[in-house]
Amino acid sequence: MKAIILAGEGNQDIEYFGQGKALVNFREEPLIEYTINALADSEMIDYILVVGNKDVLTPIIGDSVDKIIGQENDILDNLIKSISYFNGEENVVVVTCDIPLITSDAIRYFINNALDLKVDLCYPIIEKSVYMAKYPDARRTYVILKEGEFTGGNLIMINPCKIRAIENQIRSLVNNRKNPLRMTRTLGMFITIQFLLRQLTIEKIETYVQKKFSITGKALVVPYPEVGSDIDNVEDIKVLEKYI
Repeated sequence: MKAIILAGEGNQDIEYFGQGKALVNFREEPLIEYTINALADSEMIDYILVVGNKDVLTPIIGDSVDKIIGQENDILDNLIKSISYFNGEENVVVVTCDIPLITSDAIRYFINNALDLKVDLCYPIIEKSVYMAKYPDARRTYVILKEGEFTGGNLIMINPCKIRAIENQIRSLVNNRKNPLRMTRTLGMFITIQFLLRQLTIEKIETYVQKKFSITGKALVVPYPEVGSDIDNVEDIKVLEKYI
């Protein structure tokens, strides 16, 4: 399977770290190395494409991946650009560069179970109790659903052709990924009301997404909280480093 690592340099990253997150030092290694190693060790991935600052990344990871392409203006533009390299593929794994606790076991579990679902889009979610049991002092954004509280993962399996067709809707979801209420507004009034009443279920979201966007999608509850342990600022590094 092909994999894409999103490693673009955002303005916020430059403000927090003085550089893109991909090369931020985490226990004496660049953050992106943890993602690359987990993908390679999973033995599920036969090609890794990285999108980011090509000039900066190439000397560091050029020998560890198959291709590095230059970044665009934002994370969604980087996604759209990168998946265009895989239009002939039915499934591509997209992962961020800032999840240093990610493991090959977590990646294998996600890919195998996502493939079994046979959908256009599969997104991992982690129950709050599972996450807090392993990383009690790590900060996460949780969505309250009828089944419980969940946080999202930092990898996803997609069908490239289907994703390009709903670019505008995805852009709104990505821009509001840290604000659950705004995310529900992107999906429509029905979903928003259900969310506010705490009657929203995973199945309702999946059904509504299929109807509204004409794609099949599933949320996969995973037992690996490390897929959701990303780095947003320096404090996150201090918190997560002790778990290595």
